[in-house]
Amino acid sequence: MIRRRARSTKVIDCPPPVKRPSAANPLAHARLFALALTVFICIGTILLMTPWATAPGQQTNFYDALFTSMSASTITGLATVDTATHWTFFGELVILILVQIGGLGFMVGASLVLQLLRRGDSLRDAMLMRDGAPTLTLREALEFSGRIIRFTFAVEAVGASLLTGHFWLIAGQAFPTALWNGVFHAICAFCNGGFDLSTNFGSFIAYDDSILLNVVIAALIQTGSLSYIVFHDLWVRRRWNTLSLDTKLVLVVNGVLLVAGAVIFLVLEWNASLQDTPTWARPMASVFQSVAARSGGYATVDFASVTTVTLLIWLGIMAIGGASGSTAGGIKLTTTGVVSVAVLSALRGHTESQVFGRRIASALVFRSMGIIALFMMLYFFVTISLAITESSILGERFTTAALLFESMSALATTGLSTGLSAEVSNAGKVILALAMFIGRIGPLSFAYALQGRQRPPRYRYSEEPVRIG
Repeated sequence: MIRRRARSTKVIDCPPPVKRPSAANPLAHARLFALALTVFICIGTILLMTPWATAPGQQTNFYDALFTSMSASTITGLATVDTATHWTFFGELVILILVQIGGLGFMVGASLVLQLLRRGDSLRDAMLMRDGAPTLTLREALEFSGRIIRFTFAVEAVGASLLTGHFWLIAGQAFPTALWNGVFHAICAFCNGGFDLSTNFGSFIAYDDSILLNVVIAALIQTGSLSYIVFHDLWVRRRWNTLSLDTKLVLVVNGVLLVAGAVIFLVLEWNASLQDTPTWARPMASVFQSVAARSGGYATVDFASVTTVTLLIWLGIMAIGGASGSTAGGIKLTTTGVVSVAVLSALRGHTESQVFGRRIASALVFRSMGIIALFMMLYFFVTISLAITESSILGERFTTAALLFESMSALATTGLSTGLSAEVSNAGKVILALAMFIGRIGPLSFAYALQGRQRPPRYRYSEEPVRIG
């Protein structure tokens, strides 16, 4: 009989698998933006509903407080109540803080996201992104954010000093009042907030012939709407040939819109909204309207008296907005530039989008077209919703052009108004408030989500011609 030795069983402890960081989720980033913005809006609404925020003899209901907080947090500038007479100093301070946090917070957050999206061309970045690791270290992110904050405060300080001097020495205001007006308007102008302290929703109509105020406000709006990224690129590279393609597109599209908008406004409004402006100041006023049209929210003319043709043209200018990573809203200058390059390349018979000796990837063209299509679908929905509510509650009180203009101003976070925001129903205020919220987080979230969903194809279908035209 053969005996077999029993084999002893050994238990080997295996270390737990190392958890690898999950890849960045575009939806999670969109939710983070939306959550942070919602928190600030709720806090602002509560503060504006307190008795310390409302001037004696005035009343603030929930809808006006919500609308104002939403407009300030999304740095839009639309208002349902007169900022100068309805709010106390505390109320104005709450609005200013919301504008500063909204503008600075979005500019820092959007710029960081754009840097993450932009870094991925090298093999190292591609490997990091594949493994779910960030392509920006914490130290790099903090240094980058710090530069943006210092840039913001420096520009706002210069603007506040110049505006304080204007209100004190030229406008004849007492120094404390002039200082507050200077700081308030400098921050709102740079952040493209659009709030003003003029009575009766006057904006800067009373200063249509002030060269200093027009130049300073326009410069602050432009600086905020072009973004820190563009100015940093200009400062570091300095020569046109060495600038990044992104910066070139921003500067070219911005310049074309500025010139075209100023010329169009001057020609169409010479005997209309510009008739009360001194003749010598009308070109300056036209340039100011062109600058403010793409998110500034200020005006030196009464937009209630602007011709219908100009309002319709302004819809397109407002929709474009400013640069990516800036305080401006809209679909952004680079998005417009990419689609324009694609169209021009197609007209020239090119099979790829080419500009400035560079080729733009077809995927980027598709994403830009997707952002524009989604934005216009939202605009159509907002306009129809506003038309339905206002016609059913107030009757046919507003013109179609006014509804189109106000809806675009809210969705593009521009802040210009023909006076409709102060007269709409509570339901209309909610619709415009939601439009401002979506318009602030929408384009960046669309861009991030579309790029995050991009995957290299594992196979290609055979081509088949399709009849177009």
